[in-house]
Amino acid sequence: MTDTRLDRHLRITVAALTRKRPQMVQALIASWGAMKLPENCTARCLIVENDDTPRTRDLIEATAVLPNGLELDYVLETEAGISIARNRAAKEALAQEADLLIFVDDDETVAQDWLVKLIAGYRQSDAVLLGAPLRIAPAVDNLTAFQSLMYKSLTEFYQKREQRAAETATLNTPGRAVIATNNWLVETRMFRDENIWFDKKLRFAGGEDTEFLTNVQARGFTVGWVADALVYETLPPARLSFIYQYRRTRDQSNTNFHRRMREKPKARYKIFLRIPGKLIQITVILIALPFSPTHSLLKLAKTAGGFWGKLGAALGTRSRHYTSTTGH
Repeated sequence: MTDTRLDRHLRITVAALTRKRPQMVQALIASWGAMKLPENCTARCLIVENDDTPRTRDLIEATAVLPNGLELDYVLETEAGISIARNRAAKEALAQEADLLIFVDDDETVAQDWLVKLIAGYRQSDAVLLGAPLRIAPAVDNLTAFQSLMYKSLTEFYQKREQRAAETATLNTPGRAVIATNNWLVETRMFRDENIWFDKKLRFAGGEDTEFLTNVQARGFTVGWVADALVYETLPPARLSFIYQYRRTRDQSNTNFHRRMREKPKARYKIFLRIPGKLIQITVILIALPFSPTHSLLKLAKTAGGFWGKLGAALGTRSRHYTSTTGH
């Protein structure tokens, strides 16, 4: 931690990407407008719409100044792809001469003290890149019995992930925390001075934040975790299906395994040796499913999806997870 970081006035761009989620992005903006603001900072919010037409511009321009005084900016990025839109947000932050770029997702809301906690964590650390926890928002009404079961299973999974991060990560070490752009802060000099950007090749596959993290760490920079800066993800019923969770895990695994094969080409062939063991593991989970459905349901989706994603990568397929959108 440097004295200049403690005392310095910070310029901040808080950004989210959106595509065909007008109600969700409206809820995010409302939470931005209700949050407390950190001292000795100038912050602005930014929505980058990644679409061929400005579907939410009127909504955003109608609330150009939020109740807490934050200004809300809007840009349309017509070139499709999540990494393209993230890079557009970074360019906008640089144009605003921001010191920090912060990302959350358009299907989230932020806690009232979220930005205060995140900036306090940054000031107390040496990290140039920081992640923070993602929790699940309260369930929507009228879920089916199966959707309720999946919601409980996902809640358990998120809680365990946050606990694992709390036990291993600090403001200056990521430990076993998942550093993802759903709750993420970076110094803009990583783009301006280090020329680290989100990989355009991952525009539809995802995993661009993981590769960005890898590049930051490869340069020797500190990465950390802010354990008390909370955001909440809304899970629409469409995401509470077995097949969605399977596909999401498959696509994430596919992207990650492509990266691993670049680093260790032999991994492509070793994955086939694991097929018998993985089939046995899936069978065991299936047998346990009636006895521990809350735990086993999501585990089955993630185990099967994770392994099939790796096999697909070994066979040359690539994820296109971000070609479709769920939500409202």
